[in-house]
Amino acid sequence: MSLTTSTISVVITCYSEGELIFDAVNSVLKQTLPANDLILVNDGSTDTKTNEACRELEQQGAIQVIWQKPNGGPSIARNRGFGAATGELFVLLDADDVLPPTALELIQAAFDQHPDAGFIYGNYIRQNEATAAGTLVDPGNISLQTMLSPKSFSLSSQWKLVGTTPLRRSLWEALGGYDPEFGVQDLHDVEFWMRAIASGCPYYHLAEPIYIWRKYLGQNSRKVTPLAWYKISQKHFEIYRQVGLEWRAYELLLLGSKWLNQTALTNTYAQKLLKFLWQGNIHFSSLVALALPTQLLRWLAKRATSKR
Repeated sequence: MSLTTSTISVVITCYSEGELIFDAVNSVLKQTLPANDLILVNDGSTDTKTNEACRELEQQGAIQVIWQKPNGGPSIARNRGFGAATGELFVLLDADDVLPPTALELIQAAFDQHPDAGFIYGNYIRQNEATAAGTLVDPGNISLQTMLSPKSFSLSSQWKLVGTTPLRRSLWEALGGYDPEFGVQDLHDVEFWMRAIASGCPYYHLAEPIYIWRKYLGQNSRKVTPLAWYKISQKHFEIYRQVGLEWRAYELLLLGSKWLNQTALTNTYAQKLLKFLWQGNIHFSSLVALALPTQLLRWLAKRATSKR
């Protein structure tokens, strides 16, 4: 593979990862193709070890550290990092994950090969244990019609595009960045990439691994209640309709209204969803959404965790 001049900015956001930040930073500094710049955004962390790590890295001068205060959430932190970046390509790295040594070289080459690409999504390695080599994961089909559909015999969506997908600065700017109204409890990655894919920008798949997700560390886990998808379906109902998933949007709206115990809205969304069933558009998830009692849903949702 021939080397080119990097136009890549790597942005790392952190909050409570402590000394794991050094692993993330070192994985960038050891790339076969150096980054144009490396920016670390401390999102108002109150964790002593995290702040000590950021100060040490700042003193070394190898990276730019942005101190975000107060804590603004991942969307605001990412926008701050991208806004300070100088490259034309953005690579987002979670502070508890790392990049394979050739990741930036592969990413740069892919964008050079596809100058029309708004983003490049690649395979990644998922490590479930610290001592494991990891499993290669191919995201496969990332069309909105596929990823916003429910899984078989489940209420969960098939969303699988990781939020660390490399993108062009021009795409981030055209989309207006991440929505600051979507915070740590929300599906901020899903919201951003829904808009990106719906924009119609060209994108391409890179078959080689460009990311290592250290799932065993658990920092990227969070509880996902029906409210997270409720907020997505409220804002992007039109996207669901355009890809033929209006019924799915009503499922999510129904589940969210039940979670919030909003009786009037629950009745409205139930009637909307029933119309699709009467038209022969029958899905397991629709039947469950209609049948699930409000109190049972809330009991289940409080205990359900979804890992990204």
